Amino acid sequence: MIPADSIVFLALLPICILIGALILGPLPIVARGLIRKTLGPQRTHRWFRPVSLGLGAGMVLAAFLMMAIDPAQTRHLVLISLLALLAVIDWQWRWLPIEWTFAVIALGVLDGLITASFAQTAFQMLVPSLTILMIRQVLQLLLGRPPLGLGDIWLIAGLGAFLPVTLSFLMIGLAALSGLAELAVRRLLSGNRQKSAAVSYGTHLCVVFVVLRSFPQIN
Repeated sequence: MIPADSIVFLALLPICILIGALILGPLPIVARGLIRKTLGPQRTHRWFRPVSLGLGAGMVLAAFLMMAIDPAQTRHLVLISLLALLAVIDWQWRWLPIEWTFAVIALGVLDGLITASFAQTAFQMLVPSLTILMIRQVLQLLLGRPPLGLGDIWLIAGLGAFLPVTLSFLMIGLAALSGLAELAVRRLLSGNRQKSAAVSYGTHLCVVFVVLRSFPQIN
């Protein structure tokens, strides 16, 4: 039998983080992006609010169901839900909302408190994110523009809480390679007419992170 105070840390706090992120974040924008190509502009304007409400309610209900089944896995389900939202909105708009990246960071801090390894978690969050931040600032001085947004830095910090430092750098590198592959494919399909070199780096970070977490033998 899991004590009530453990259930709060293992399940209720992650659910509260999810609810706060859904309320404060741009969930309706994600819903519009998901349905606009299928329904068209007029129907999208009519249905994006119910769709966003259903999407958010489904995520929260799934988290409560997981709490009833296995409270220890609730924060992982919440993390996957947030990453799905971040991956979709970055793919749609090249945007990582701070409400959702900070929610991932909050989950990482909570994970460190639950596993009684907060110092290690803080180390895992700070080393890769600060390293990439310094590289970003140097490249910004050299190129005159930042090679990636601060949202990507916040996301790296949050994801780093759940990975060893070496795997965080592997994730960063693999996401960069898959982003370059995406850019090459898009230019090939457009006949080299595409001028923009922007990629959804946050989307690639989320996907690579899930792959790494799905194969624990890599750790």
